[in-house]
Amino acid sequence: MTPTESLLDLLQESVIVCGPDGQIITWNAASKHIYGWDKESAKGKKIHELLKTRRESIPIIEHGIRESGSWKGEVERRDANGTRLVVSLHCIRRSIGDRTEVVETAVDVTAQHNAEEALNRAEHRYYNVFQAMAVSFWELDFTAVGAMVQRLVRAGIDLERHFAAHPEFVSEMIRATRVIDVNDQSIAMFGRGNKQEMLAGLEPYWPLTSQAVYAMSVVAAVQGRSQYAAETRLSSIDGQVFDVWFTACFPPEMLARGKLLIGIIDISADKKAQLAVQSSEERYRTLFNVLPVALVQMDRTEMASVFEEMHAKGVQDLQRYFELHPEFFDYAADSIRVAEVNQRAVELFGARTKTELLGPARHLWSEARAVIQRSMAARYSGASQFEAEMKIRTLDGRIRDVLYMAYFPEALQQVPLGLACFLDISERVSAQTMLAQVQSEFAHAARVSMLGELTASIAHEINQPLGAILMNGEAALRWLDRPEPDLSELKALSIRTIADAGRAADIIRRIRSMAARGVSEHAALSLNSVVEDVVLFLQPELDRQDVSVSLDLPPELPAVLGDRVQLQQVFANLAMNAMQAMAGLPERRLVVRTRLTESRGVCAEVDDTGRGLESDKVNRLFESFFTTKSDGMGIGLAICRSIIEAHGGRIEAMNRDDGHGARFRFSIPIAAPVTAGQSAVTAVATHDKA
Repeated sequence: MTPTESLLDLLQESVIVCGPDGQIITWNAASKHIYGWDKESAKGKKIHELLKTRRESIPIIEHGIRESGSWKGEVERRDANGTRLVVSLHCIRRSIGDRTEVVETAVDVTAQHNAEEALNRAEHRYYNVFQAMAVSFWELDFTAVGAMVQRLVRAGIDLERHFAAHPEFVSEMIRATRVIDVNDQSIAMFGRGNKQEMLAGLEPYWPLTSQAVYAMSVVAAVQGRSQYAAETRLSSIDGQVFDVWFTACFPPEMLARGKLLIGIIDISADKKAQLAVQSSEERYRTLFNVLPVALVQMDRTEMASVFEEMHAKGVQDLQRYFELHPEFFDYAADSIRVAEVNQRAVELFGARTKTELLGPARHLWSEARAVIQRSMAARYSGASQFEAEMKIRTLDGRIRDVLYMAYFPEALQQVPLGLACFLDISERVSAQTMLAQVQSEFAHAARVSMLGELTASIAHEINQPLGAILMNGEAALRWLDRPEPDLSELKALSIRTIADAGRAADIIRRIRSMAARGVSEHAALSLNSVVEDVVLFLQPELDRQDVSVSLDLPPELPAVLGDRVQLQQVFANLAMNAMQAMAGLPERRLVVRTRLTESRGVCAEVDDTGRGLESDKVNRLFESFFTTKSDGMGIGLAICRSIIEAHGGRIEAMNRDDGHGARFRFSIPIAAPVTAGQSAVTAVATHDKA
């Protein structure tokens, strides 16, 4: 070993000397440490072949040395074990007599390079996630406002009371606030496409009625709070006022420089947050954590790859695939992972820390398998978002109702990091349940009231079989009193008695069905069978009032999804109203027809030959407590409308085209879509008429 080589072994940097053909002449100890090759193995080898220098970099290095005599830069190589390395390389060409050599020094920067790549990925991840949301960001200079407020604080003035008593001071603070920067979403939400126009000042965007929110955000900043959020109304530069959720963040390092970051979400469309971002990772992370909506960031990378493979294999209907492969949902729920949650999500799911919610998303969806399958199917078909109501189970075992909103950036060719939003709607669902119960009670009361109106017909109908039973019993006794009883005659009397008892029992069964109180149960049923049940039930009253009935019921209509008793009540109410409308007229004819609509529903029409409807009252017929009868309560048609709308349909009233009577029409969606080859014929069996 020469003295020069001994000195080179003392250096921390790799030093390699190569001949003009790239063969290694000198190889110091640091080179062995970095690349793993000892001196004997390295000498005589061509440097780029030995270290597997990235092919694209070799001509760049050689060109630099050839043109300027040196080259600097980072290069990717492999060590003796094949591990990827990134080295910071400095190459110099030198001449020794008639011989030319290249001396290169290198430092291993692999760890630094990997750390920078990880940081870039993290920043890119947050940038893309929040690009999927519709959030307006403003960076404000608060310096002048801070000076105004500090004068009040030093004077011992209560800020909140002072602001309330002096709104003109709040207006002055708004005018003193300088707009440093706004993002593109702010320009779209508030401006006219000109960013410079929006930097003129904050005043045009704050109506007088909303300035109290600005004042309270100043109070929160002075009190040392980390953030302030409130619902308010702001104005675009053109004067359009809309509802927003306003959030102001007060990081100490920004306040020290007199700067303030605010986020604004447009909630005018049903008060739902459509979130989007385009700023630094720290600013978006702050907003993510302080938003009062449960947000969950989902990593869908694995499922995005699986979906691509499934598309390539020709799988078109993911919902059908779930039916054929039920185990696939469990795999999907485990592969989609919760990458991050905000504080509101921790509270909603009853967790102690954010860490408890991280990992496979299965535990978030334990109560909503069907909803999440539809969500995945929507993503698979190319949708960028999905929304539905569902239930969740918190970590402490409670069941909550939530509105679930999922956003799929990968559908827009972006990084497959989705955002899920959970809005707690448990109180709203509970209120809807109570409302449905009250409506059910009103409907039951209306059915009982209807039975009261039919008392005479019911009594007459029951008396007929009871009278026949009495006559058969008396005749049987006479046959038994004979010296030689006629057993064949007694048998015939017994058969007739049983038949009449069955008639009486059937009448009572129909009455009990109409009077029964129970929870609404929707099932596939035939609307025609409901009509036939009601006509059979009302037949005695139709006969008593001398009303003829004409039924036009196509036999192969699709089934509808509904509650049999409630739909019977609608038909019975409409038929009773028709009979009352025709009372005293020479022609009393009731026509009921059903048909399939163009919108894939089943329509029913009830026509009468009465005097028709007064044009100024038609639009009010379905209002609660509105009636055209002197002794009416005005709840019958209102309940009919409530029942039909609860079935997803609509009901309307009009006069017949020929001008002779009124027509009531309603439609209900079919239970299942009509498939090719069915010709609007459903295969769903109807329920028993009992």
